[in-house]
Amino acid sequence: MDKKYSLVIALLITGIIFLDIFFFNNFIKRDNKAIEKVVLSRVIDGDTIVLGDNRTIRLLNINSPEKGTHNAELSKDFLKKFENQSIKLVITGIDKYSRNLARIYSLDLTYLNLELVKKGLASKFLVDKNELSIFSNAELNAIKNSQGMWNKSEYFNCFESSINKEKELVAIKNHCSTISFNGWYLKDESRKIYLFNNIYLGSIILHSNVGEDNETDVFWNSKQDIWNNDRDSLYLFDEKDKIVHYQSYGY
Repeated sequence: MDKKYSLVIALLITGIIFLDIFFFNNFIKRDNKAIEKVVLSRVIDGDTIVLGDNRTIRLLNINSPEKGTHNAELSKDFLKKFENQSIKLVITGIDKYSRNLARIYSLDLTYLNLELVKKGLASKFLVDKNELSIFSNAELNAIKNSQGMWNKSEYFNCFESSINKEKELVAIKNHCSTISFNGWYLKDESRKIYLFNNIYLGSIILHSNVGEDNETDVFWNSKQDIWNNDRDSLYLFDEKDKIVHYQSYGY
C-alpha cells in the first residue's frame, strides 16, 4: 500500500476515534447533571431492566436479539452481572410501551448501552442523533472483529448490496460461487426478518412489497415499509446464524 495512502487512512481512523472520545466525554459531563443512582432489580432481557422502585427501563440506542432466538442470552447475561447492584442512569424519554428510555452506567461510569454494542451483544437501534458515530463505529468494529453474536460466515465478503429506501428494494450481488440460500435470512435494525427460500443466489432484488418470486426478484410481502428514510442497517445471516453481509446508511 502507498505510504501516503496509509498515512491518510491512519489519520482518518485517529480522527474518528478522537471525535468519538470527545462526544462521549461530553455525554458524561451532560449526563452527570441529571444522573440518578438506582438499584437494578431484575433483567427482563438484553435491553430491558426493572429498577428497585419498579420502573421499567428500555436501554436507549440498542436492540438485543429476540427472546428464544440465537444469541438472545448474551446481552441478558451481561446485564445480569449488575442485578441487585447499584447503577447510574439518565432517563431521556418514554417509548411507545410507556417504558423509560435511558442511558445506563456502571458506578465507574462505563456506558453500558455502548458496551453491549462494542462487545457484539446487541446491535444499534434508533440511535440518538448525537450518538450516531459512536454506536455505528462500535458495531462496525464488533462485526469486523467477530465479537459476541457477530460470528462470521465462510461467505463473509462474498456479497455487496444497495438499498433503495424510496423504492423499498435491496439489490444483492454474490461475487463468489453459486450459494444455496436455504435457511438464510435478512433483517433490518428492528425485528423485521425476511427468510429466503431454497434459491441459489447470483444476483437478486428483494422487494419489500407484495409480488410473486421469480429468478431475479423475490418479495417480502410486507404490509409496511421496511427501510427507514433517515438511517437503517441491513444484516444478512446464513443458516447457522453467522453474519454474511452488513450494510448501513445514514450514520
